[in-house]
Amino acid sequence: MHRISLNLLAGLGLWASSCSAVTLFAADSGGNVTTLALTKSGSNYTLAVTAKTAECEVNPSWINIDKSSRVLYCLDRGSSSSTSGSLNSFSIDANGALSRLDRVTAPLSGVAGGIITTSTGARAIVSASYNQSAAAVYALGENGDLPGTGPLQQIFPTLNKTGPVPSRQDRSYLHDVIVDPTNKYVVLMDLGGDLGRVYTYDKNTVAPIAEVDGLVTAPGTGPRHGVFHTFKNGKVFFFFNGELDQKVYSYRVKYTKSGLSFKKVFEIPAIDASLPATQAPTSEIALSPDKRFLVVSNREKSFRDSPILGSGPSDTLSTFAINSDGTLKLVQLAPSGGWSPRQFSFNKKGDMIAVGHQNNRTVVIWKRDIKSGKIVLEEDGGKIGQVTLTGAVVSTIWDE
Repeated sequence: MHRISLNLLAGLGLWASSCSAVTLFAADSGGNVTTLALTKSGSNYTLAVTAKTAECEVNPSWINIDKSSRVLYCLDRGSSSSTSGSLNSFSIDANGALSRLDRVTAPLSGVAGGIITTSTGARAIVSASYNQSAAAVYALGENGDLPGTGPLQQIFPTLNKTGPVPSRQDRSYLHDVIVDPTNKYVVLMDLGGDLGRVYTYDKNTVAPIAEVDGLVTAPGTGPRHGVFHTFKNGKVFFFFNGELDQKVYSYRVKYTKSGLSFKKVFEIPAIDASLPATQAPTSEIALSPDKRFLVVSNREKSFRDSPILGSGPSDTLSTFAINSDGTLKLVQLAPSGGWSPRQFSFNKKGDMIAVGHQNNRTVVIWKRDIKSGKIVLEEDGGKIGQVTLTGAVVSTIWDE
């Protein structure tokens, strides 16, 4: 019996060493935040749903993890009949299951948020709401506590005139929240105003935030999402995608007494310059963990007005190499694995990428070659997992 037990334990140990799992979370407009497990056994992968919660209210739209406290934050943008949304906090147990801790009201149509920790230890989330175009600041307490009943501050940006794409630029439309490398500024991308609105914040309380000099793009750009990158020589660049003009931009950033100064260095079509503006819109942009590549998601085959609507089995992801002068070079146009890839994220190592699709409600996991920056294609064994969720997938993140 003793010998059998040792053999059994040895066998279990060998099995355990050959298997590994990582947790992901995905938010969908069907009302759920889903826990996913990507398990590797030998050379095979399995992606499966392990838990889900409907406690982020009716329309989860953005999720992020505070790794230090093991708390997941989720914005609910509200339904078509709602008058407000909400910000929710969840504890994460050892198996990735979520339990709601707290909730406060939020402006309607929240689509993005950024967690700020100041030099004095003050903590808050700044959110961006799209349709209502609101910036809001929420205090963060200990262990997922959300003090108060709503935001500490709300700002409703306005425009002096309609932009060149009237259906999308008749007013301000905020779409992303990015904290700068010095942790002193936060940038809110304004698709309607062709702006990157830059705000300072109080080091002791975060709120109030105050707008300073920021980014002004060419008319009709429709800036959607962006990322900062500090080169080894200390130069700071800001990369972003124009949703409306379907281009990817590189700007040199300098810090001034009155805010941030942005100077355009380079622009490149996300896919093809021949595609008409506004008809093959971009969505997400992300910097690879090794800071060598940018990836942009495109909706050129799923967008209703696209001249190439339905012309292939999938929308695409564009990968660009970042040159030392801040210019970009397209190195690959690869299938995203579904329709309307609103958002995607890299794992910590950078050898996998998780893509969330709105139209066919899927999360797809791809292998990625770190050296070349290219996504490994399905015919080469690159597609290693796919699940279908309860609604349009709007955010997928790794818990690492």
